Amino acid sequence: MPTLVRHAAVVVDPAVPNREWRLSDEGRAAARSLIFDLGADGALTSPEPKAAETAELAGLDARVDERLREVDRPWSDDYVTEVRRWFDGEELPGWERREDALERLHAALDGFGGVAVSHGLAISLYAGLSFDEWRVLPFPAVVRC
Repeated sequence: MPTLVRHAAVVVDPAVPNREWRLSDEGRAAARSLIFDLGADGALTSPEPKAAETAELAGLDARVDERLREVDRPWSDDYVTEVRRWFDGEELPGWERREDALERLHAALDGFGGVAVSHGLAISLYAGLSFDEWRVLPFPAVVRC
């Protein structure tokens, strides 16, 4: 089973698509403090800069896997409310369906025994975490499946 890592803290900028956000100074420092036992399968990372940078600063020689990207969603001024609705199974306009996201994550991670750097919603979905568990995941977070 994989060790899933949520990327470190980012600089949130509504003028920049969330897929392009970069780590904050605090996030870079936190990523440098991560230490992993890779196991036989090595490391994978989402293609998004915040995840790839977390992997790099943690000293992981990670291969990019597009399937580890965050759940597709539009910008929202009420993000937490929309996330709760999404966790509850509601299909939201512009949001990737839970079933579709889970299918791609299973394709990437089932049978993988290394470290995978990804995103909060994606990790929570794959690991079967609840909305409340997602809300308390720190940046970065390590979830062992």
